[in-house]
Amino acid sequence: MVLQERKSAMTAIYPITSISQGNLNIWETCRRKYQYKFLEVLSLPEADLDRKKKLQLGSEFHLLMQQQQLGLDVSDLASSDERLQTWLAAFKDHPPVMIEGDRLCEHRRTLEISQEFLSDHHQNSDHLQGYFVLTAIYDLLILGDRQAQILDWKTHQVAIAKDTLIANWQTQLYLYLLAKTTNYAPEQLSMTYWFANTAESVVINYSQTDYERTGKKIQGILREIAQAQEYPTLKDVHSSDCKYCEFRDRCDRGEMLTKFTSNNLEDIPEIAI
Repeated sequence: MVLQERKSAMTAIYPITSISQGNLNIWETCRRKYQYKFLEVLSLPEADLDRKKKLQLGSEFHLLMQQQQLGLDVSDLASSDERLQTWLAAFKDHPPVMIEGDRLCEHRRTLEISQEFLSDHHQNSDHLQGYFVLTAIYDLLILGDRQAQILDWKTHQVAIAKDTLIANWQTQLYLYLLAKTTNYAPEQLSMTYWFANTAESVVINYSQTDYERTGKKIQGILREIAQAQEYPTLKDVHSSDCKYCEFRDRCDRGEMLTKFTSNNLEDIPEIAI
């Protein structure tokens, strides 16, 4: 399978906006949060030390898996924490089904989209001069002769429901971007989530219908981002999205949040790449 080379038409005078699955998830969830996080680049100190440790441990597991796939000795890293040892043993005993092919670890893939291309032909598009760059980083990408497989390692307490994973922009963007930047047909692509705590795999197959639907959704969201003038808060002041948002106090949505009480994908958006 020959990969298509990405052609760059960017110039230094045009603004470039990188769009990851985190951007798309947050845009659909709350535009005010998008403003705070990506436009104003605000960040709050991590108050929950337990959550911080879990995030760090998750990062170490991803590093461990990367080194393991590269054939490196991971014994020292695995022995640094009992949970890393448990997760590595679970992977060895109950690995996800993987196809044969070239393996790319922590592989970054991008696609440039002109903002002018997104403009509504019935509107003046003079202000839409610039580029969006769709960006994904794959934990492991396997490129076979007739199939390609994305694998993603998760350290959530329990496996996340398949429907929830399909709806998340990580799944949608990762598969769409792979289809868009290779010669594989959508039906030749799949994405496998492997949950370290339960050694469970969730396999999501792709299709031409999924590809076309996602392309239209991405184009619509990028058009909204390019043309946005205001970033409203959520109308429902009691929304669960506000309950676990680190910026809730800035929107007068109750007391300042100092601790996350959930580690599930359903409650806490994926950390942006």
